[in-house]
Amino acid sequence: MTVSEFFGRFFLVRRCASCRELLPYDKREEAFCDECRMRWNVEKTQECKVCGRSVCECICMSKVLSGAGALCHHKVVLYSSGNPVVHNTIMFIKHSNNPRVTGFLASQMASVLAADKDLPELGAENCVITFVPRGRRALVENGFDQSELLVRALSDKLGIPWARTLHRKVGGREQKKLSATQRVKNVKGLFKPVEGLDKIVGGKRIILVDDIVTTGASMAACLSYLTRAGARETVCLSVASTQCEKK
Repeated sequence: MTVSEFFGRFFLVRRCASCRELLPYDKREEAFCDECRMRWNVEKTQECKVCGRSVCECICMSKVLSGAGALCHHKVVLYSSGNPVVHNTIMFIKHSNNPRVTGFLASQMASVLAADKDLPELGAENCVITFVPRGRRALVENGFDQSELLVRALSDKLGIPWARTLHRKVGGREQKKLSATQRVKNVKGLFKPVEGLDKIVGGKRIILVDDIVTTGASMAACLSYLTRAGARETVCLSVASTQCEKK
């Protein structure tokens, strides 16, 4: 046994992203323990109440996203605070910069895109991946943006370049504490484009990523900037989403 193997076996602590139990050595590269992985896979097959497809095949989106001109909204699982495996995993990536778990979720997002044969071509020449930037307070408290980490990992999986396209201004209230109507009002003027945004997204297909989408207000606000800068069309993509409203 080498020194690195010894350290990895006896000193490197890796936990399940959901139940936080220690992973056995032979599962050290996994995101979940066996039980939580099984539960995660079950959640992916839950039926969307709108289109009847399993959620990982569903492209339904909220009225807010539809109104903003999104092409579709792909997601891996449906979110509920009462669903431990999904809720705990989202909280894990919000508070822990963990490449093992981020890489797993990026692979899951890449898979749902690959499974949609109706999507237009998404390649390195005609597409850019970007993300909804995290709130300033959470960024300061945690030291990283979980959506940016997801985008970096997704870029590696798909071979498509990523770019920061928007900054989040100081101010605004926490979206999770607001009603759907309040969320839409809260995000108005909350973002600002990076310099030269038109050169980054002009004529490109965009994959816009967030960790979790509820009403879609933040994503729709970002999408509007991309569209005005000349983006060709935007595919919305998230790890989780609350129940959809329409196709």
